[in-house]
Amino acid sequence: MLQRRSFWLVSLCPLVLSWTASAWAQAGDTVTLSAAYTQQTDSNLFRLPDSVNVNALIGRPDASENIRTASLGININKAYSLQRLELSLNLVDTKYQNFSYLDYVARNYDAAWRWGITPHLHGSLSTSRNETLNSFADYQNVNQRNERTNTQSGFDVAYDVTGAWQLLAGLARSRQSNQQEIQAESDYRSNSANVGLRYAYASGSALTYILKTTDGANLNQASLAPGSSGDSFDQTDHTLKLLWVVSGKSAADLTLGHINRQHQQFAHRDYSGMTAAVNFNWSMSGKTALTASWARELSSYQTNYASYAQKDRFSVGPTWQVSPKVAIRLRHTVTQINYLGAPASVTLPAREDTTQDASLSVDWQPYKRLNLYASLQKATRESNFAGLDFDSNIANFSAQYSF
Repeated sequence: MLQRRSFWLVSLCPLVLSWTASAWAQAGDTVTLSAAYTQQTDSNLFRLPDSVNVNALIGRPDASENIRTASLGININKAYSLQRLELSLNLVDTKYQNFSYLDYVARNYDAAWRWGITPHLHGSLSTSRNETLNSFADYQNVNQRNERTNTQSGFDVAYDVTGAWQLLAGLARSRQSNQQEIQAESDYRSNSANVGLRYAYASGSALTYILKTTDGANLNQASLAPGSSGDSFDQTDHTLKLLWVVSGKSAADLTLGHINRQHQQFAHRDYSGMTAAVNFNWSMSGKTALTASWARELSSYQTNYASYAQKDRFSVGPTWQVSPKVAIRLRHTVTQINYLGAPASVTLPAREDTTQDASLSVDWQPYKRLNLYASLQKATRESNFAGLDFDSNIANFSAQYSF
């Protein structure tokens, strides 16, 4: 009950931050305006398998598409004593050449007040909104646009007890909404509270423990009774993190966690298990670096054959800084996804997917305010469920000018 009552503060985030931004902007803040344009080609926009009759499904011989995106943004970053305001507003207009019914305009923002009362007592008040089009890898109704909007607000505080020990606490509110229903990853709302303890070593390494409790509800699902307030759930997360500075040229992030999620209306959707992640960064030389990571994640995925998904993701990517203005990056990611927790009445075999994503990208900054980016990407999925395999080739070019 105390946790729910505390969320009036989090709910005021957008109002407080908007007022603060307006007040500070009059004082001559550091303001950056930006304009960007992206041209992307996708050989298989709808992520269709080779076996499908594409012409009968979408009225065209293939599912290739040219996507043009134009955006305008403003960024404010202002520090005053122990306070710092960070504000980013973006208007993103996305247009499709062949499938214009997918056109949409996103209004995104990200704002934070990094506050400090004393050098030992500090934290942040933040809010964000992000609007995207759901990937057709997950949403397979090719005749309807399905936008997804995610909003988050949060308040966190840190108190430096000594030079090494730090106490942590925070509140957060999240909401996800889809334009069209997606059973597997439905609309939801959640409130969470966390407490933690961090120990910082003189070497720069740090060990952190976080206990997080969440209450929320899945919304707008066809399986819910009319007038229902949603499939309520409670979740407890234990997370242990180690930032390990191995040497002056390498560092590792190690995470070990446990999730326990329980549903009040549909107990067969409960799940629990261990999570883990390892991220390793190595500066091999002044111009080359290597990043490698592995992670196991658990997330809700409610269908007639599963209640949650277990993802094992491995990624490796070298970077070559050709010059101060040019960088080349390679990345290869392989993800194994097992869909678990099937209702007792289901006799189907457990679904298993393997996705692969390989990309080559080039960043070039010919002038101080101009950034150019180009990439080639290949994405594939193999599944033991019929009709879910796909293969797609993507080329991307973008330019951003800041002033």
